[in-house]
Parts: sequence; structure tokens; C-alpha cells
Amino acid sequence: MITHHVRMPQLGRERTIRILFPKAYFKYPERRFPVMYMQDGQNLFDHHTAFNRAWGLREVMDALPYSKQFIIVGIDNGHGHRAAEYVPKNVRRATAEGEAYVDFMIHELKPRVDLSYRTLGDRDHTMICGSSLGGLISFYAATRHSHIFGRAAIFSPSFWMMPEVLQIPDGPRSKMYIVGSQTESKGMRFMLQQAYWSLKRAGWNDDWFRVVIKDRGRHNEAFWGRNFRQMAMWLMDE
Repeated sequence: MITHHVRMPQLGRERTIRILFPKAYFKYPERRFPVMYMQDGQNLFDHHTAFNRAWGLREVMDALPYSKQFIIVGIDNGHGHRAAEYVPKNVRRATAEGEAYVDFMIHELKPRVDLSYRTLGDRDHTMICGSSLGGLISFYAATRHSHIFGRAAIFSPSFWMMPEVLQIPDGPRSKMYIVGSQTESKGMRFMLQQAYWSLKRAGWNDDWFRVVIKDRGRHNEAFWGRNFRQMAMWLMDE
């Protein structure tokens, strides 16, 4: 894993980027790899930098078959700016900066990653992932910028912060995996059901998305990390 510090000109800030290369990247030097852009990068790999505990994605990636492995680009959250950056629009929050944040991923970060590493840069191999508010902005990006992000993994999304995100516009359809637990927060089951029917109304085929409601699980990194492998195996299945 390597770490970069990059400028975010759209927001006038700097940010730490943590890039995890799978074992297959070194075993097959002639191959190019899909890339998953993930929110809350400091929570993904290392317990020492995580808010609570890390997702444990080094170990999860090592355990995946080589054919399913991909590069993870973890974007650290902005601490005090996190809520603003992860909410595209909100009538209660005038400082919502989500669109500018997505613009940073598309026009600054992705070109840099594609230029520097052996990536598959087309939409079918460009993924986005996040949890909680990070799930909200990832869902937004996958449904409003689906010409860039062809696959998405959404964990415990905070749809309540912007319910209108479920009013999905026309456009290319991303392959999408959404997961949460009915015990993690009040209303999560209802919002996940709303997401399912919103995608159906927008023309998503059942073969191209999953909405998984677990019986148990807390709203934390341990729950999301436990469910990452199942998501990755399905999302990477051609």
C-alpha cells in the first residue's frame, strides 16, 4: 500500500489518498486491474488511523481469488468537512459540497490514478464504494455519473440526509450492491426497501443490482468489513 497527498482544487483543500494493490497486481505484471474508489480511506486498512476499527480490507483482498482482485483507492475523509463533502444537496445544509467532491474524484483523482498505475479505466472497471454518508455520496455518483462509475458498493447509506437521491435520473445503469442491517439504525430497513423500488422504477434489472438486508449488524466498520467479501465476489462477477 502507498500513500499520496493530493490537492483538491474544487474544494481548496488537500487530502491523503491510500492505495492498496492486490497480490495479483505483482503476480501478473502484464495485467491491468479494475479500481474501486472508496470513501473514509483512513478507516479501511489500519486500526491506528481508523475512527473505531478498520474494515480490514488488506486481509479481505488477500483472501479473494486472483481473478476477483482489484486496486482500492481510499480517499481520507475531511474530518470536519466530511458531512459537507458527502452530501450533494440538502435544504437544511447550505454548505453541501458533494458535487464538487465527486468532480474531484472524476477530473483530478481518477486521471492521476489511471496515468500512474496499471488500471482498467473504462466505466465497467471503475467502481465507487462508501458507507453511511460515504454510501450516500457513492450512490449519488453511481446514479448521476454512471458514465464514469459502472459499478458501486453501498454500505448502510444515510439516505435520510438527502431522500431525493432516490429520484434516479435517466442514464447508463451501474451494477450496484447495497447492504445494511435492520438492527443498525431506526429506519434503515425502510430506506433500503425504498432504494430497491427506486432502482426498479428507474429500469434497473434484478440481474444488475442487489439490496441485501442483514438480520444483525451495527452501523460500524466491523459490520462493513465482514460484508465486503460477499459484495466483491458478486460485483466482480461478469
